[in-house]
Amino acid sequence: MAADEAARLAMQRGDWETAQTRIQEALLVRPNDPVVLELAGDIAAASRRFSEAVELYQSAVENTPKPSLALLDKVGKGWMNLGRPFEAVRTLESAVQLYPNQPAVRTDLAGLLAALGMQHQAGPHLQWLAMRGHAGVSELIMLSDLARPQNNVAMSEYSLKHYPSDLRPQFSLSVADAYKDDWSKVRERLRPVVAKYPEFTIAHAYYGRAIAELGDDDAVQKWAASLPEGIEDESQYWMAAGVWAERQGDVKHAARGYWEAAIREDDNAEALSRLGIVLAELQMDAASRAISERAGQLAQMRDAVDLLHSRQDNSQQVAVRIAKAMQELGRPWEAAGWLRAGAMMDQAIDPSLRQVYASVRATLTAETPWQLPDSKIANEFDLSHFPAVSWTSGTRNNIVKASPSGSGGQGIRFEDQAASRNLNHVCAVQTPDRGEAGLWIYQSGAGGAAAIDFDLDGWVDVYLTAMDGMPQKDNSSPNRCFRNLAGQFLDVTPQTALGDAGFAQGLAVGDVNSDGFDDIYVANYGRNRLYQNNGDGTFTDVTDASGLRGADWTTSVAIADINQDGYADLFDVGYCSGRDPFEVPCKEEGKIMACLPKSFPAQPDRVWQGQPDGRFVEVTDTWLEKHDSAHGLGIVVGQFDEIPGVDVYVANDMAANHFWSATSDRDGSFGLSEQAVVRGLAVDRRSLSQASMGIAVGDPDRDGDFDFYLTHFAAEYNTYYEQIRPGMWADLTSRVGLAEPTMPLLAFGTQWFDADNDGALELMVANGHLNDFRYKGDAYRMPMQLFHRQSDGKWALLDPAQLGEYFRTKRLARSLINLDVDRDGRQDALVTHLFDPVSLLVNQSVGASSSAQPDSSTSPRSIAFYLKGTEGHRDAIGAIVSVEIAGKQCVGQLVAGNGYQCSSERCVRFGLAEAAGAEQVRVQWPSGNRETFGSLSGGGEYLLREGSGEAFPLSQR
Repeated sequence: MAADEAARLAMQRGDWETAQTRIQEALLVRPNDPVVLELAGDIAAASRRFSEAVELYQSAVENTPKPSLALLDKVGKGWMNLGRPFEAVRTLESAVQLYPNQPAVRTDLAGLLAALGMQHQAGPHLQWLAMRGHAGVSELIMLSDLARPQNNVAMSEYSLKHYPSDLRPQFSLSVADAYKDDWSKVRERLRPVVAKYPEFTIAHAYYGRAIAELGDDDAVQKWAASLPEGIEDESQYWMAAGVWAERQGDVKHAARGYWEAAIREDDNAEALSRLGIVLAELQMDAASRAISERAGQLAQMRDAVDLLHSRQDNSQQVAVRIAKAMQELGRPWEAAGWLRAGAMMDQAIDPSLRQVYASVRATLTAETPWQLPDSKIANEFDLSHFPAVSWTSGTRNNIVKASPSGSGGQGIRFEDQAASRNLNHVCAVQTPDRGEAGLWIYQSGAGGAAAIDFDLDGWVDVYLTAMDGMPQKDNSSPNRCFRNLAGQFLDVTPQTALGDAGFAQGLAVGDVNSDGFDDIYVANYGRNRLYQNNGDGTFTDVTDASGLRGADWTTSVAIADINQDGYADLFDVGYCSGRDPFEVPCKEEGKIMACLPKSFPAQPDRVWQGQPDGRFVEVTDTWLEKHDSAHGLGIVVGQFDEIPGVDVYVANDMAANHFWSATSDRDGSFGLSEQAVVRGLAVDRRSLSQASMGIAVGDPDRDGDFDFYLTHFAAEYNTYYEQIRPGMWADLTSRVGLAEPTMPLLAFGTQWFDADNDGALELMVANGHLNDFRYKGDAYRMPMQLFHRQSDGKWALLDPAQLGEYFRTKRLARSLINLDVDRDGRQDALVTHLFDPVSLLVNQSVGASSSAQPDSSTSPRSIAFYLKGTEGHRDAIGAIVSVEIAGKQCVGQLVAGNGYQCSSERCVRFGLAEAAGAEQVRVQWPSGNRETFGSLSGGGEYLLREGSGEAFPLSQR
């Protein structure tokens, strides 16, 4: 018997010693026989001598004209066992060259490349598979967004441990860090990699992006002086160029960089999103809108893919939705692939699947390109004439608009006086078995708050919620109404009949019937309730009489005359639908956790039109154009874009936000068009949907228009959307310094207000986690944050030690409203929490130069305006007030909704700094009327009534 055959038989019976002896005999006789070499490799591999096995397999390959796929697979697996995946990539690439029509080898190569963070290199192989019907759901998910990392952390860590001399797996780990915007970690990982591997161009490109993002001037100059050949083929090189140019204030260089990146990577949503922003700044509005719209469409497609994943990759309806999105994006091969994958799914059956597939398949021929040429949006705009990349340092034109910084925030202080003012309330929630940990999703967002002067005595009262019962039942503790008696509070819930016992969420305040007394609309996880103010200190539940119905999960609500017919309308923000959110638990490591909202179908938003007889008629289907429902949390209503009429901005959780702009059809019928994508308000600058919760709206940069600030989940920065052109916003969070300080925190309520009356708005953010992940090292309770805008246009986080004891304490904060509880002209704040009593942060700020004890005589004064419409609805939501203070124009707006489950005091207030008053007081009313009220003395409150031309003093300090 030949030695190699004897070795094979010994191996089969597990006699490894004999197998090794006989194979050595065979190798002495036939050292270049590929069959013997492969068998020797098998014996070595089975004995876990992987280094020897790979060497033998490689010899077999070298001695074979066309090695088999099986042999090449053994080589690749041997490299993987040794912790050398990049050598495995080379082996699989050679296998593809030898066997280009074998789907299995392309699948393996694409999977390994993606696991190494090189998903773009995997793209051609994934496309080959999809165009021949060999791509499964995993491959289609990778193809849907090649910018999304698919790297295998465990594999990279294994490689670094078992073959530490190869540093390239650090690149694989850095790709995920980059996706999380952790550029410091990227720089740390890649610095030794680029030093050792000058030919590893993709790593050099990512390293350049990291140091550009971090503004490391010295490192950028050094890196740019020794760039490897071929780096200009890497899209991340051009992204680095765009980022660097933006930091230097050079918008044209930035536009060139982002355009070059988009040309190299079709449908690079981040490149398109950033390109859209800088083109808007260059006043190239048409190009900016087209590119931003494409980026938004990509984000919505990606949201649908995420939704499928939350459905365990088994939902025909979502698969069809993805396919339709791909078809609209000009990616028909992927559309067909998703429909084939959907046909294998057995959940959420979509009867239209076959018809849609037939329609898509009819468009495909052997000549059909992977992506239709007219869908490559970057190719439609030639920016090659823009200046090429310049890596020189030094600031050119600062595109962050600066404004006077006032006092710099030094004198800002707050004191929690809830207890001393008898405002004693806890938003009751059923206590979990593990103390504060283990809340369900339906419990985790509690804490609605509203300011309302229900008795018209000039002292703002407070209404607060409870939700310790069960959804869709009236068994919770009652909501509570506190009357403000000259700064001290009295619980008047029984007397007012406002003790709603539903599972309460958000609150809205408005004069629904225009009788001069504000009413209250309560959002419930169950039936919403409308309480009409009787004018005598009591309220009547008019829900039934008003025609309101439904028992769905509503989070936030708003009262406003949306269609400008003179009658108040209602907007309900929906979250999750059905009973599963409170019947089906989510667990992690055996512990109850708040589910992700995408675990459940979204509850559609609802709109109710007010009628002359006091009833409401649902007009959701006629007013809201067709759109994808999302899990909504926050809302603001006002006049925000350049089109006359009221707009509605809804913050959606883990999906693109909605921005509804008023439209009218040719027949005059009213409607709302969803325009968040084209307005730049749907997603962040990377074109990623975030877990949006609260919304603040104001003019913090004092340029005469309105900007937004949205709060998000932990590990996502809260987003600052600046209005850079009329009706066009851009995520400029990083530019203004607001990204990094918010990354570790999970935020809910937020408001802009002038804390020290110096004429510049501060930004307050309420933080607190949903789940207790302290065992992972994450914070659960979190501190409040207060930011001040500096003279260079960037924001600074103020020192908690300066601000007061509340800011040094960690809580599970939720809703946040502004009000002047003691009528001293300084805006106070009220914050609700889970498990802790509500906090009333009474403003004790003083001017920066004052050393006196805090009181109204030592603080800069303010001026406040209460507005009443006469040619539209009385509340005048959307009225814009402009004033001149010390030669500077300032604007404010009366909005509804106020963000996360809340309603602030309904007035427009300006800090006067050292000015004696406000000059040139003007109001642009929602009706379109413009009215001038002249100059008014500071330190007072005024009623501005539409058409009167006169300001009526309410108080003077």
